[in-house]
Amino acid sequence: MELKSRGKRTFNNFLINTLLIVFGLAMVLSGLVLQLGYHRGGPGVHQIGVHEVQHQSMRYEQVRGFDTSKIVYGFNYHAWSTIHKFAIVFFSLLMIYHICAHWKWYKGVIAKHLIRKNIQVITLSVLFFLVALTGFIPWFIDLSGNSIIVQIFFIEIHDKLALLLIVFLVLHIVKRAKWFATVYEKLKK
Repeated sequence: MELKSRGKRTFNNFLINTLLIVFGLAMVLSGLVLQLGYHRGGPGVHQIGVHEVQHQSMRYEQVRGFDTSKIVYGFNYHAWSTIHKFAIVFFSLLMIYHICAHWKWYKGVIAKHLIRKNIQVITLSVLFFLVALTGFIPWFIDLSGNSIIVQIFFIEIHDKLALLLIVFLVLHIVKRAKWFATVYEKLKK
C-alpha cells in the first residue's frame, strides 16, 4: 500500500514540477517580451513626474508611452500582458502547492540551521515571494484606482527582481534534471 502511495506522490510531484516548468516558461518568456519589447521602449520612472500624470484614470501603458498596438512575435501588448497574467496566476497556484508539499523540508532546513547549505533554494523562494509581491501589488493598485506612480515603482522593482529570479529558476531546474529524467523513465514503464 505504501509503495502505491509513494508512486502516486512521485507522479503528483512530477506532474506539478512539469506544469511549473511549462507555466514558468510562459511566465518568463511573456515577461521578457513585455520588458524588452515594451517596458524598455517607454520613458523611465525617473522621467515621469507627478505633473505629467494628467489624471488618475491614466493607465500604466499611457503614462509610460507604450505603443500598445506594436506587434512583437505576433501579439500586441495586451495579448502578451494577458498571457503573462494567466501564466503568473497558474504558476503562483502551483508554487503554493509545491511549497506546501515541501513544507516539511523548509521546516527541517530552518530547524537544523541548514540555510547556508541550501542557500540557492532559500534564495529562490525569497526571490519568488518578492517578485510575486511586487507583481501582484500593481494589480491591486490598478483595481483600486490608486497612484500610477506607485504602480510604476512596484513594476520597475518587479522587472529587475524577475531577471534575477530567472537565473535562480534555471539553476534550480538544471540541478534537478537528473530527478526529472529518472522519474520520467520510471513512469514510462
